[in-house]
Amino acid sequence: MGALHGPGSGQHLDTAQMHCSTRSRRYTSAAGSLAHWWRAGDADAEIRRAGPERGFRHGRLVRGAAQILQLLELRGRAVDRPANERRGRFAREEHGPLNPWLHRVHGHSGTGIPMALSRILECMPNMAGLYERSGELKVLRAAMDATRGGHGEAVMIEGAPGIGKTSLLSEAKRIAVSAGFQVAGARGSEFESDFPFGVVRQLFEPLLARMTVENRQRILSGTAGQAAIVLKRVVPERSPGGDFSMLHGLYWLTADICDEQPLMIAVDDLHWADSDSLKFLNYLMPRLEDIPACVVGTLRPFETNSQSHTLDQIVTAAPSVLVSPSRLSAEASASLVISEFAKSGSPEPEDDDFLSACWSATGGNPLLLKELTEALAAEHVEPTAAHIPQVYALGPRAIARRVAMWMRRLPHSCGPLTCAIAVLGDGADLSHAAELAGLDRDEALQAAKSLEHAQILHTAVPSDVMNPRWGFVHPLVRAAVYEEITPADCHRAHRTAAHLLRDSKAEIEKVALHLLRTLPSGDAETVTLLWSAARSALARGSPETAAKYLRRALAEPPATGDRLDLLFALGSAMRRVDSAAAVPYLTEAHELAGPSRQRVEIALSLGDALLALRRAEEALAIWQQALADTTPQDTELLYQLNACILSIPLYEPGRPDLRKDILGRVAALRSPKPSESMGGRYLDCVIAGHDAVIGDPRAVVRAQRALHDAPAGPSDGQMSLSFGWLALISADRREVLGSLDAAVEQAHRQGSVNDLTGALVYRAMAWLYQGNLDEAAADASDAMHTVDASSLDLRRLVLGPVQAEVQIEQGALSRAQATLEWTGVPDPAPLTGLMYYVLYSRSHLLRLQGRTTEALNTALAAGASFSAAGGDNPAIVPWRSEAALCLHLLGRDEEARTMADAELRLARYWSAPRALGRALRIAGTLSEGDAGVGLLRQAVTRLEGSPARLEYAKALADYGAALRRHGVRSQVRTLLSDALDIAEARSAAPLVQQILDELHVAGIRPRRHAVTGLQSLTPSEQRVYDLAVAGHTNREIAQQLFVTAKTVEVHLSSVYRKLGVTSRRQLGALSEQTHAADEPE
Repeated sequence: MGALHGPGSGQHLDTAQMHCSTRSRRYTSAAGSLAHWWRAGDADAEIRRAGPERGFRHGRLVRGAAQILQLLELRGRAVDRPANERRGRFAREEHGPLNPWLHRVHGHSGTGIPMALSRILECMPNMAGLYERSGELKVLRAAMDATRGGHGEAVMIEGAPGIGKTSLLSEAKRIAVSAGFQVAGARGSEFESDFPFGVVRQLFEPLLARMTVENRQRILSGTAGQAAIVLKRVVPERSPGGDFSMLHGLYWLTADICDEQPLMIAVDDLHWADSDSLKFLNYLMPRLEDIPACVVGTLRPFETNSQSHTLDQIVTAAPSVLVSPSRLSAEASASLVISEFAKSGSPEPEDDDFLSACWSATGGNPLLLKELTEALAAEHVEPTAAHIPQVYALGPRAIARRVAMWMRRLPHSCGPLTCAIAVLGDGADLSHAAELAGLDRDEALQAAKSLEHAQILHTAVPSDVMNPRWGFVHPLVRAAVYEEITPADCHRAHRTAAHLLRDSKAEIEKVALHLLRTLPSGDAETVTLLWSAARSALARGSPETAAKYLRRALAEPPATGDRLDLLFALGSAMRRVDSAAAVPYLTEAHELAGPSRQRVEIALSLGDALLALRRAEEALAIWQQALADTTPQDTELLYQLNACILSIPLYEPGRPDLRKDILGRVAALRSPKPSESMGGRYLDCVIAGHDAVIGDPRAVVRAQRALHDAPAGPSDGQMSLSFGWLALISADRREVLGSLDAAVEQAHRQGSVNDLTGALVYRAMAWLYQGNLDEAAADASDAMHTVDASSLDLRRLVLGPVQAEVQIEQGALSRAQATLEWTGVPDPAPLTGLMYYVLYSRSHLLRLQGRTTEALNTALAAGASFSAAGGDNPAIVPWRSEAALCLHLLGRDEEARTMADAELRLARYWSAPRALGRALRIAGTLSEGDAGVGLLRQAVTRLEGSPARLEYAKALADYGAALRRHGVRSQVRTLLSDALDIAEARSAAPLVQQILDELHVAGIRPRRHAVTGLQSLTPSEQRVYDLAVAGHTNREIAQQLFVTAKTVEVHLSSVYRKLGVTSRRQLGALSEQTHAADEPE
């Protein structure tokens, strides 16, 4: 048969078609061999050996396969699309290095390419040795293209062990480097999954080390410096940082690093990453679109561990694309097997049944195929049908069998060294491995090189030439070795490794990793080391890892005198992660402690954990006992205990008799003014919360006193501070936003996730009550994300209704429904605790959905729940006016007016503009004649100068509509137009439509929305404007406001448009003019 060379012959293509239909697998193999030789630099020599006249003869199909591939490349557009277009790009992008030789074949004029030839191309490996992965590479390239454009994306590669995830990740890194990216790589390790921020440190330490001193100092001097403690080898035991401040600092470290050059973050084996690094990636994901950073990770499916929830959030995040490489086809499998045999110098398989057996025995898994062929070649097994039983005997156990086979053949020293490195983990120091294996260094180095030649070990990166570090070529290889170590030997090896690392001054957490894997033996030094590691982890903002170390220390066990302190430390760490898990440790500590100040401190923590689990009566009993045990001289503890006890009716009303007793205590504690200590402020806030709930105006002064210049307190006290915020929000006090801004800032700089969530929840509520819907939605969304990533379920009962109310005002009823379902409250809901927030929002939504009877019943249930907590203030839960609107829709107008009048009386007593304006508006809407119009006029007057702008717009709209119905048209245009301006500026779509409908009925053409001037700026835009005028850069503004730089750009563009300027210079000039105009003459 003639060779396929030279231009234009249709006979060549017909011949190719005939052979492809009968022996396409052989062409595939030839293509794979050609790629192998090309990578080795021997392609030209092999092509000459094949010779153009031999083409497809004698089983040496290299040249023919290459020509077929080139024909397919040249004539690809003639074949059916889009499959052919994909193959054409695949050929150009994946097999470009073949083109210098293949370009000699061109110009074929045929009209079609057989599909069998297409299979040759699909099954041919690319330069990285990847088979059938063009689709996955296309996704990776698209993500990198988007990232280069400034919008980061993420690709998660999910697949079984050995399917080729790491190879795809390596190829992604290669492509990224060629595209001008910086690449930060890391690998999760089963052994180091308890090392705090271990993956993060792998990512950023090399990047920072490569920077100049000036650049490193510049980056770490800003907000990114908050994360510097994460990267230190030794940290002070008392760090000012909390877990959230570390995450925020790491985000800005990422943003600063990729400011001038795009960054790829590549993490292999995400399923083994430590919890803190996963939290960082989870925090980063929704912010990727604003920075040029691309995250690529690999993970196994169905890996169930304590981090599964966080992994799920990362994989399903908005910027993330999930790809799942499939097993290789029979053709690609055959190509790989033949290529591997060729590399080993063994005879190439020619028996199709043998090749099929290899594919079947390994399930088309690339790694198992390579391991299988390696083992077969090493045993000199002929690749024929007669040896198929040996193929199946190896099969999925190919890795373990190959390792065992090499161990029998290699020098004796290789076995101990392999086990030592399996114990030490990837990146093991050769000196440590040698000592653990009982070898001298030269002997260990020789053994390591032998193991490297056997493809069991490789030199880890980064690695010192003079003192190389070693790891296994694949986690499955390490697992095969580690699983063969007996439990007793494993215990001894890890204990020895811990001592080696301790003596070499290694990081204390790395010492702890080995101690975690030893058996308890009552060793005092083990307890000391683990306790020290826990303190270091806490200083890095990793309470979850600290708890793991402390649990192991507790199991050692510690000396009797240390057990109490250890239990308290463990319970306190766990309470920051999981209240339910903390309770048993705190309970035991409480029982062990004798009468002392420490016992009272334990009681405070235990009660908080119980209350978070809605076990209010148990918390109350603990606190009351602690109160009885506290001396009168310890006023700070007395303040804190009283604040805790008084908070219970606000969270969980419990039994009426208990509630009555506690409320009596409120009355007794109201008179004396607490000190300005944190405990005194907590107590003031809780009393203010009680007063606010019952509608007593004295709450405002007390809350102002407590929150004025209050230093940011620890997480333990923020629940108390939130009652002070609630009082000021309900009273429409403008200064509450200043306190909340300070709390948010403190959480970003030094606080925990719990600190931030609490501050965001109440700031979102403040924005909502002022009618700033976009700001409220943003804060609530951020808080929901942190709640989802933590165990702060109690926050859902306030946060969910706040976000749902925002969405209702925006007209997104289906989203509001989903948000209320997110709270996890069943239907029907219990009437205890904070359910009144959920029940009120549920009633509001049901009414707008036309389910009026259900809405009425739910509003009444909200009232019953609120009353059980002593609640009567419509500024907090306006359930009566909601019930009144439902009664009106049901035609029960007399009952509706009675209910509305009752709310109006309560609102007058509280006297805050928003609650009173709403009560007046709804009472006026339900009243007839001039009385109704008068109430609506009062609502407008009361709300006119208040912060409650959206409620003001509603009052204007209802008052204008009432005047139109009464034939008083002189003010209608102004009232409705002003209402429309406010509603449109706040994205209140339903209200906008209501006003437009009313204007249409009145025959009034809507005026153009006033979108210019400083008065048109939203609160967020105003903040950006003020900082820009002060000379801050976009990045500095973003760091001060705790948003992304892209968000600042969006706000600044809106400011420019509204103010009619195009530059910062014009912005400054406008500001100077404004200030000059405001100065008195």
